[in-house]
Amino acid sequence: WKASLVEKNPVKIDIGPVYSLPPKNRGSYDASVFVPQERELIFDIDMDEYNSVRTCCTGTNICSLCWAFIAVAVKVIHSVVTEDFGFKHVLWVYSGRRGVHCWVCDEEARQLSTQGRSSIVDYLSLIAGEGKSKKIKLAAPLHPSIRRGDAQY
Repeated sequence: WKASLVEKNPVKIDIGPVYSLPPKNRGSYDASVFVPQERELIFDIDMDEYNSVRTCCTGTNICSLCWAFIAVAVKVIHSVVTEDFGFKHVLWVYSGRRGVHCWVCDEEARQLSTQGRSSIVDYLSLIAGEGKSKKIKLAAPLHPSIRRGDAQY
């Protein structure tokens, strides 16, 4: 596989789910049998999500001052996926424009159901509500990542 890849020298490699059947024939399968068996567990942190709290830049613009928001998000998510969920193979990648992606590569993470993935997102969610009614949820007992952050700083 490696020799073939080196020989072809691709410009880019797209990574995606492992399906129950070969993706090249996906149009000929019934949708109920063409399903992902494994999928990446990825967290996408975008700078424009912090527009309501940063005062130096807006949109996709990033400076050294607002980059601190990304740095804190990386620390929080990394501690949650490694300490709280026990994942060991975590890759952080600059997204090329406005933030970073966290790829959790453990087999257990790749095999999570949709409900399992949603549960991890719910575990990480500290904000409830939509639009102007968004509020941070800080009730006792404190979320483990908040307790860790309080102890560190």
